[in-house]
Amino acid sequence: MQNKHYDFEHLIIQVEYLYSAWSPSHKPHEMKQKAIDLLNQHKEKTKEYHLLGIINYYLGLNYLDIEDNSQSRKHMSQSLNDFSKVQNIYPYLQYVQGIYNHLGYFAINSDKNEDGIALLAKAEELGLFLMKQNFQTKFKYQGGFQKVSDHYTITLFYLAQAYTKLGVKDKAAFYCGQTMLRQYKTKTFELKDICVNCISLSEYYSGIGFFSQAFYLLQIGESLLPAGRKHKFRATFHMTQGKVISEFLVYSVAKLKSKIHEDPTILMVINKQVLDFELNDVKFIKFKNAQNYEEVKSQFRQANTLYKKALSYFVLDGFVSEHLQILHDQSHMYKQLTYLEKDINNVIALVEKRRDLLTPIINQINHKAYQNYYEKLLVELAEINNELYDLIHSFNSIDDMTSKNKKLTEKMNTAALLTIDGYKQIIKQLELLDAKERDQSWYQSIVTGQFNIAKAYSKIQPKEKKQKVEYLVQSLQVYRNLLKYIKQEANQFEFYQEARICQEMIELLPTKIDKINYS
Repeated sequence: MQNKHYDFEHLIIQVEYLYSAWSPSHKPHEMKQKAIDLLNQHKEKTKEYHLLGIINYYLGLNYLDIEDNSQSRKHMSQSLNDFSKVQNIYPYLQYVQGIYNHLGYFAINSDKNEDGIALLAKAEELGLFLMKQNFQTKFKYQGGFQKVSDHYTITLFYLAQAYTKLGVKDKAAFYCGQTMLRQYKTKTFELKDICVNCISLSEYYSGIGFFSQAFYLLQIGESLLPAGRKHKFRATFHMTQGKVISEFLVYSVAKLKSKIHEDPTILMVINKQVLDFELNDVKFIKFKNAQNYEEVKSQFRQANTLYKKALSYFVLDGFVSEHLQILHDQSHMYKQLTYLEKDINNVIALVEKRRDLLTPIINQINHKAYQNYYEKLLVELAEINNELYDLIHSFNSIDDMTSKNKKLTEKMNTAALLTIDGYKQIIKQLELLDAKERDQSWYQSIVTGQFNIAKAYSKIQPKEKKQKVEYLVQSLQVYRNLLKYIKQEANQFEFYQEARICQEMIELLPTKIDKINYS
């Protein structure tokens, strides 16, 4: 009996060697096919169910690796059936654990989601039981506790994939986190994979308001990077750390505006800890909910420092998408500050900073190569200039040719002209779209663009009366053309409010023009 076990142990050693051995590129499955042939030879002369279960299990593994899923599923199912006939099953439960993993994996990939989740749940339950028992198997070829540990990590990984596929985000995040913890504690992680998972999981937790947990994951990922290497990953961690704090800033501004920033339950959410890697050099930093505008500005400075670090690597020449994303986030932070800033001059300065941040970039990127980014920049800059001239006009109380502040009037006029130019370029880009692909949102963009152009022309306050009249005439003409466009080109859509405002301005502007001419 002992010799028989020795022979079987030798078989498994051979099979595992062949399973891991290199095969030439012209025969990629050569070694695994040898393992399959060897297993089939022994299967023919084996009658004990526990040995048949192991043979079928290894056949399933090898068939999976040579991409014969039907044979792999068949042998895994047969292995489970073999083990079901073994009276003393305990020494072989780690194989059963692995079978549940593989059959669950097959079921999920075949869209048999309920079956797959049920099988993986069995694997998880069995793995937890064996882990608690610190279960040691009878023969060394059965892998012992290490195989149980490896299978359990795989179970968590498959469950994370399964729930991601099903769109169950909370469970997907939970199992992704548990997989990362297992891989970290067992030192079985790939640096690239765990860094990517730290970033993606951080984005999820930030999205549900667990800001401290999100930031902690990014610190964990950064702490794993070797000193002086992996510069892109380090810059990515700085960028995403800045993103977490900037999103917390948005959260803080919303709470201050709604006057619920003192609610003690807020801290329970933002500082909730789900994962703990138990690293002495990485502390779980608890975020403090901002109680006033000064504390929000402190959050701005922290995020901005991290963004600047990231920008030192993600320069525009070579990293267009990352560079523009950071600038967009910085612009968004400035916008958030305007919601709390009470000094109108500071508000104007913040809006100008947004414009100054983005304006140089639009002339530096290749418009054709980065058309999507170019169009987004056009829209954002047009909106910023539109906001700026509107803000100054409201504050400056400009009445026809007089002004309380000439410098502000010049700023307003510049912003209005830039608004006009921006929306003209946006409309030019929109008109490149094939007529068959133009939907309601396309027509809405055209109407909004023309409406903002007409409005901007009417707000410009030049020194000369003649020039003022010319701008009002241009505004009137745009309103007339827009009303005609709505009636003839976009009549299938409900632009009633826009049409009403156009009609009102068409009736109002001639009187205003006459008043200036005869004043």
